[in-house]
Amino acid sequence: MGSLGLFLQCATSTLFSLGMSRLVRLFGSRRVYLSSMVSFTISALVICLSKSVVLVTVMSALTGFAYATLQTLPYTLTCHYHKEKEVYMPKSKTKNAHKNGITITRESVCLTAEDEEGGLNHKRGGANGHAYFSGNGPGYYAPHGHNGSASSELEDHGKRGVGLDFAILDSTFLLSQVFPTLFMGMIVQFTESVTAYIASSTIFGIVAIYLANRIVFDQRDLKC
Repeated sequence: MGSLGLFLQCATSTLFSLGMSRLVRLFGSRRVYLSSMVSFTISALVICLSKSVVLVTVMSALTGFAYATLQTLPYTLTCHYHKEKEVYMPKSKTKNAHKNGITITRESVCLTAEDEEGGLNHKRGGANGHAYFSGNGPGYYAPHGHNGSASSELEDHGKRGVGLDFAILDSTFLLSQVFPTLFMGMIVQFTESVTAYIASSTIFGIVAIYLANRIVFDQRDLKC
C-alpha cells in the first residue's frame, strides 16, 4: 500500500507538472502556490486522523500537487525576478556613486497605481545640489556625456546570475528533506507512533502556508 501511495503521488505530480503553465495562466501563481500548500496540509491532516486505507491512499496521491508546484513555480519566479532585476532585486534602496564631482543616485522602484497597467514610476529631479539624470535602464541614473561609464559601474556592481539562485533552490529543497529526517527517527521512537511523522508534516504545512503569503509573486506585492 505504501508503494501504491508513492506511485500515485508521482503520477499526480507528473500530471500537474504538465498542466502547471495552464493553471498559472488561469488562476495566477499566487493562487496555485497557496492552493498547493493548503491541499498538502489538509491531506497530511486527513492521513494523520483517518484509519481508512482508501482515504489515506487518495490523500497521499493528492500531495503530488504540492510536490509538482515546489518543483516548478520557485524556478519560474526566479526567472521572473532576474528578467526584472531592477524591480525585484535592487542592491539597496539608494545607491550613490561619485563621478567627476556629480552624485549619481540609484533609486529603488516605487509601486504606484499605474504599475498595474505595466508602467513604472521613476523619480527624477534635483535636491540639495544632487543631480539626477535618466540612465540606460529603469532604476539607473547617470549623467549624459560620460560614455555610459558611470551607468555601467552601477549595473555591474553586485551582478548576480540566475544559475546561483537555481543552485540555492536545489540545495534548500534537498536540505528540507535532510534536516527533518535527522530528528524524525527520535520523534517517532519517543512517541512510539509513526503518526508523529505525518503530524509533523501538518505542522510544517501550516508554516508553509504562512510563509507563502510573504512571497513576492508580482509587482503589486512590492512595498516601497
